[in-house]
Amino acid sequence: MQNDDKFYRLVCESVDLIVLVKQLTSAEESKLFKYVKNLVKEIDSPLTISKYQKYILSKVLVDPLEFFDKLPKKDPSAEVKIVHAVFETILDVYPMLDIKLLCSNLNHDGALLSNLGDILKLDNSDLLQLGDNVVDALKKNNALEVEVLEEYPKSSGMRVRSIEDINKIEKFLKRKIIGQEEAIEVILKALKVIASGLDTRSALFFIGPTGVGKTEIARMLGERYSGNFLKLNCAEFSSAHEYAKLIGAPPGYVGHGDKGILAEKAEISNRWVFLFDEIEKAHYKLFDFLLSLLDEGSVCDNLGKELDFSQSIFVFTSNQGVSDFRGEKRVGFSDESVTYENSRDEVEKSIRKKFTPEFLNRVDSFVYFNSLSEEDCLKIAKLCLKGIPIKRNVSLLRWIVKNGYSVEYGARNIKRFIKNNVGVIIADMILQNKIPRKQGSLYTPKIVGNKLKIVDTVDMKNRDSQTNDISGT
Repeated sequence: MQNDDKFYRLVCESVDLIVLVKQLTSAEESKLFKYVKNLVKEIDSPLTISKYQKYILSKVLVDPLEFFDKLPKKDPSAEVKIVHAVFETILDVYPMLDIKLLCSNLNHDGALLSNLGDILKLDNSDLLQLGDNVVDALKKNNALEVEVLEEYPKSSGMRVRSIEDINKIEKFLKRKIIGQEEAIEVILKALKVIASGLDTRSALFFIGPTGVGKTEIARMLGERYSGNFLKLNCAEFSSAHEYAKLIGAPPGYVGHGDKGILAEKAEISNRWVFLFDEIEKAHYKLFDFLLSLLDEGSVCDNLGKELDFSQSIFVFTSNQGVSDFRGEKRVGFSDESVTYENSRDEVEKSIRKKFTPEFLNRVDSFVYFNSLSEEDCLKIAKLCLKGIPIKRNVSLLRWIVKNGYSVEYGARNIKRFIKNNVGVIIADMILQNKIPRKQGSLYTPKIVGNKLKIVDTVDMKNRDSQTNDISGT
C-alpha cells in the first residue's frame, strides 16, 4: 500500500479516520503551492473547494487511490464531509496549502478579486471556512455572494468589536473548556466592555483548584483576542529584585543594557493576554510594579522607554485558600464532601488577607472556577485523546478517568495518563507490527483487567456503523 518513504500518521477525529500523509520537504511543499496557485489562475472551468481539496489529497496522501476508492460515493454529503475533514487535518502539517493563503497570495498578484467568482464556485456544501479579512475583501469586490459558515479557522487573533465577535469567542471557549460555563460568562462580560469601547484593557483574577482549566482558558483567550499570549510563572518572582526580569536590570547592575521580557513583547504589539500564574507566590515588589501597568496600561523599562500595553488583558491565577477545601471524597466525585464551591466566602477572606487592597482594587473581575465532575472528566478525556488513533468509546473514557484523574492535579493528570498509557501502547504496537500501519479507521480499544488492549481495526467503509462516543459529548 505505501512505499518506504517517511510519512505522517494523522487522526481525523470528526470522521474517526487515520490517514497516512507524505513528509514533504519545504521545497516540495513550496513547489506544490506555486503549482496550485498557477493552476487556479489559469484554469478554464470552475473549480469548487471540494475539487481543490481532493486535488491536494491526491498529491499528499501516501495511497490516495485507496482513500478515494473507499469514499461513500452514494452519499455526496458524507463524501464532502470526509474530504473536508481530512484536508483540514492535513493543514496542521502543511498550512501553506490552506485556501485562504492561496487566495491572499493571488490577491497580491492582482489576479484574484476581480474574477474569483468565476474561478471558485463557493457554496455551503463545500464547507469553506475563510478568515474574516479574506471574506471582507471578497465581499467588497462582489466576489463572494454566499453565506460563509460561522466557524472560522484558527487565526492570529481578532478585533473584538461586536456581539458577533463575542459570540464566536464564546462558542470556541465552551467547546474547548469543560465544566466552566460560569467562568466563561464572567470573561465574556469583560470582553463586552472592551468591544463596546468603554475600556481598552481588563484585569481578571482566576480562582480555583489546580487542573480545572485556568491556564488553558487564558491561553485560548490569548489565541482569539490577539494571537499574543505570555505565561509568567510567579514563583520566579519570589525575591524583591526579580521583577526586574520584566523591564531589565537597573543602572549599575549586570545586564542593564539588555531588554526585559516586556520590552521585547511591546515591540511586537500592545495587544497581549498576560498570564501571571500562581500570583500568590510572587514578592510584594511585583505587586507594586503591576499597579502602574494595570492603571495606565503602560510602564517604563530600565532605559526609561515607555512600554505600551494599553489594549492588553492581564490574568492572574491563584489557588490561595482553595487547597484547604479540596475534599478528599472528591476522588470518587461525591458531592457530599466539603469543597471550595460551598466555602467561597472563606476562600475570598484568604485572598483579601494575602493581597493588598491597592492591588485587588485594580482587578476588574474575580473569576471562580468549579471543581470537575465525573461527566466533566469524561468529556475532558475525550478532548485529550486528540491525535491518538483510537476509538473513543465509553469503556475507554471511564478507564482513563478512573486511573488518570486526581484531586491534586485535576485534569492535567488525565492528559499525562493518556500520553503514557494510551499513546505509548499504540506506538509500541505499531513499531512491533502488532497492529497494521494502514490507512483506515481508528484502532479499537478493549479494557481487560484494568489494562488497555488493542483488539482490531475497523475497515473505513464500515466506519459509520460504529458507535464511538458517549452520549451528549
